[in-house]
Amino acid sequence: MGHPPSKQTLKRYGIRSIALLAFCTLLGVIITAFVTWIIAKSIYGTEERYVPPAKKTDTGPSASDLILPTSVYPINYDLAIKTYLPGFGYKENGGENKTLTFDGQVIIQLNITKTIRKITLNSLDLRFSESKCTFTVDEEPVGVQLEVNKDFEKVFFNLDKAVEPTDKAVLKIVYNGDLRTDMAGLYQTTYTNIKGEQKMAAVTQMEPISARKMVPCFDEPAFKASWTVTVIHPTGTTAIANGIEEKSEDLGDNFISSKFQTTPRMSSYLLAIFVSEFEYNERHTKSGVRFRVWSRPEEKNSTVYALEAGVKCLEFFENYYKIPFPLPKQDMVALPDFSAGAMENWGLITYRENSLLYDPRIYTGAQKRRVAVVIAHELAHQWFGNLVTLKWWNDLWLNEGFATLAEYLGTDEISDGNFRMNEWFTMDALWIALEADSVASTHPMTFQIDKAIEVLDSFDSVTYDKGGSVLSMIRKTIGEDNFNTAINHYLNEHKYENAVAGDLFNAIAAMLPDDVRGPNGAKLNMTEFSDPWTKQLGYPLLTATRVNSSTIKVEQERFKLLKSAMEEEKYSNPKWGFKWDVPVWYQSVGSKNIEMKWMKSNEPLFIHSEQPVILNADSNGLYRGGYSTELWQQIIKLIKEDHLQFSTQTRVRLIDDSFAGANAGLLNYSIPLDLLMYLKNEQDYIPWSGAIQKVRELANNYGTEPEKDVVHKFFLALSLKTPAKKDVDFVSKNYLDDKQFFDVSAAQGLILNVCFMGDSDCGENMVKLFNKEVIGKCDSDRILSECSQIPAPFRAEAYCQAVKNGNQDTFEKVFHWYKTERNQVEKANLMNALGCSNDILTLKKLMLDAMKKEGSAFRLQDCGSLFRKISSNDAASDSMLNFMTERWDEILERLGKDRSIFQRILSSITSTINTRGDLEKLRNFRTRVKSAEQYGIEKLEEPIEVAISWRETNQKFVTQYVEELTKQLRN
Repeated sequence: MGHPPSKQTLKRYGIRSIALLAFCTLLGVIITAFVTWIIAKSIYGTEERYVPPAKKTDTGPSASDLILPTSVYPINYDLAIKTYLPGFGYKENGGENKTLTFDGQVIIQLNITKTIRKITLNSLDLRFSESKCTFTVDEEPVGVQLEVNKDFEKVFFNLDKAVEPTDKAVLKIVYNGDLRTDMAGLYQTTYTNIKGEQKMAAVTQMEPISARKMVPCFDEPAFKASWTVTVIHPTGTTAIANGIEEKSEDLGDNFISSKFQTTPRMSSYLLAIFVSEFEYNERHTKSGVRFRVWSRPEEKNSTVYALEAGVKCLEFFENYYKIPFPLPKQDMVALPDFSAGAMENWGLITYRENSLLYDPRIYTGAQKRRVAVVIAHELAHQWFGNLVTLKWWNDLWLNEGFATLAEYLGTDEISDGNFRMNEWFTMDALWIALEADSVASTHPMTFQIDKAIEVLDSFDSVTYDKGGSVLSMIRKTIGEDNFNTAINHYLNEHKYENAVAGDLFNAIAAMLPDDVRGPNGAKLNMTEFSDPWTKQLGYPLLTATRVNSSTIKVEQERFKLLKSAMEEEKYSNPKWGFKWDVPVWYQSVGSKNIEMKWMKSNEPLFIHSEQPVILNADSNGLYRGGYSTELWQQIIKLIKEDHLQFSTQTRVRLIDDSFAGANAGLLNYSIPLDLLMYLKNEQDYIPWSGAIQKVRELANNYGTEPEKDVVHKFFLALSLKTPAKKDVDFVSKNYLDDKQFFDVSAAQGLILNVCFMGDSDCGENMVKLFNKEVIGKCDSDRILSECSQIPAPFRAEAYCQAVKNGNQDTFEKVFHWYKTERNQVEKANLMNALGCSNDILTLKKLMLDAMKKEGSAFRLQDCGSLFRKISSNDAASDSMLNFMTERWDEILERLGKDRSIFQRILSSITSTINTRGDLEKLRNFRTRVKSAEQYGIEKLEEPIEVAISWRETNQKFVTQYVEELTKQLRN
């Protein structure tokens, strides 16, 4: 999957949830269906997938019952799907009401490699017409009987006689199913058009294991096959699929048949179909690829930026990979309902609307950048992930880590370098990776999957951001040209096939020149270097201490926020002992040069320098820098004197590492707080953005305690000193100019942070803006995005402050505008504002509305964001745990349908816990309520322990120290 809905803070110290796939049933059903999937490469296993002997477990069937046999492989699927969307006046055979269903027929050409008496496919929630299903070998019929096993998500075709190995076998299956409502398989997406009419489209989302919900198939990534797709759809709609359209035919009875060109060999999770009344804008790339971007008709103008960006990025990746795009067309679709941020289906990429559309009246510069990033990520996948695909989900980082790395290259191309994406990598990918992998409950990049839910949960920050960060470190270590040559070699070696992580490292090794040296001075051994980074969890903290006037000693240990937290047993004793060979980039203070030395896993590194050194200068590596108190104090003094001697990536690395070290109890909080004082001279957005995030996290540790205000006052006083622009007019007039992206973003971030931290003048100014540009210009009959005159960078904050400081009438107006709004970004602005209310009963009513099985004002895809906003509101945070425990079953009824959304909700709620009493209450609840434990609440307890420990150890000192620093700033 491409991207989660947004880079959200899920744990209190900032771990992003990576997007998981929409799931159709409660987890209890999932557990029953899938318990043990044993997979390819783990640090304890072999490269190839294996199935252990059958063994009944306490919680369900064994792995041998769940993995598909390898005696039969698909060669080609000839799939026909007939969709019954409502409102198009078609006639139904026999008077049967088929609205909101689909009919399916698939003819599968098979390669049988061993003598068999049974064919096994994946299938879930499909209804079969057994009398119409046939099986032939060399065109001779063989009798077949169906057996459906919903628990195993399989359908068995039992044969009347044994069939010998052959590639002339054909299985025909006739079936039907329902258009789903859970954003998985073939599902409904609904919207209101400009006339106020309710409309519906049908679309697919298959990754990782939902193709089986639309078509019985070999639903594992290693079973690649070509697909020939025909879609029969109501007259008045258009159908698109992975392949370019080949033939269209009017069937009568208000139905059209659209046949599409056969795809290359691909995995089932990349299969895509879309039926709608959408419209498109179109261009062609220089190589002749037809490129279309689809949207609701009223949003057609909002696809222009995505079309320009997509064409530009596709042309860039053709040159970067040195392999022509394998398909004649590329479609991208903006969907009203979509669980993740985007999905890289080959030739038909699907997006959530706010990740593809762009309206300059409503989108901020950061939101425009996100659109570019998501487009670049998905287009990178068309080669790395689609052309060459992971063999099994334990190597998901192979797909997502590389796409994460490549998205920064593609976005730089789209923005002509104005977004400075190499610097953003430090704040986005690396920052998040270091946070995600600092807890005991993390997992290796290549990891052992023992349960089905671990396939879903693998779409996380370790897979995406650590994967991208490790690849970035490798690229820097071996050189960009060598890396790119190796990638081309890897893709050509495995195109249209599957691969494991070892194949990538073998390709790099094969292309690596002899002069690329490893830690022992010989040619770098890629396997020995990469295995500890990819197959054991965690990463190193490098700590520098001065030995004498000319020598600094650097030692390593694993960085972990909570020393007492225990890893899962299967990861607790890796053979590398939580040690790594580390390429250490460092910069001596006073020098602009960045040097690199190897640090061996089993011995310290000595650096000869009379000056302090900054470890991980430019943030090239996946590790943290630590220093003795003496060195920290020297570094702080020197950065205050001349911060420009260090790059923005180095400055933000110092901020991040100092706060992380203090949070882990490795250094006194005076160090990061003193370091922040250099910001009086800082005007670049990257360091300010990092500092704002760290101070907000620090303040969050106070919960609703009044001392939080002391931290806010300190940071407000500090931000007043910066030379960075902080002018509302400057932001409003220049936010559309990409060349001023960083200056505008710095100003906007500082202004909005002043509001966030409770400055009354800022709040009053935002309310005045709301009253003038919204209340004064919009009535209840208007769509807010069409009449509000607030500049895009300040819309969300103005709406929030209006609700926060307004009365019930203001709230009701905003809620009305939310319910009638059609633009998803503006809708998100308004939903955010609703969560700013200071009335706890109002906030609870919003959550109850989100929990409605039918008639909710909130789309399922948005409920995670709603709960996150309410949980961050001091008015509600102290009551969130009780709300969850008392209404657990009600929450599950709707919100439990999508595991990724529900986990974001749980993470938001548990992030409000900061006392041992409430932690114990959560643990008792988890133990008592089985479904709660199944949703992984235990893993959310570790950040709570960190926060509680912080309050017990640091709160009093930080409060007093910050007060003293504030006095210094005001003198």
